[in-house]
Amino acid sequence: MGASELPVGRWGNSLAVRIPSRLAQELGVREGDSLRAEVLGPARIGVQGPARPRMSMAEFIARIDALHRKIPVTQPVVEQMRRDARY
Repeated sequence: MGASELPVGRWGNSLAVRIPSRLAQELGVREGDSLRAEVLGPARIGVQGPARPRMSMAEFIARIDALHRKIPVTQPVVEQMRRDARY
């Protein structure tokens, strides 16, 4: 990751830094997340993205199963398409 210029603006009585989407993606930051910021020295700040716990395999499979249950089951159409294509 290379360095980026981040403009500082006013947000109420505070100052705010806008994070470009490329940096947000690299940090794994989404709207509503909180970041950790730390002063590292004169004119230096460190920013850490949100800590997200790793999902276990069981949790991952449970999420996939839940998604599959939401997908409506429809009738297969391939045979009908093949019959229609022959005539």
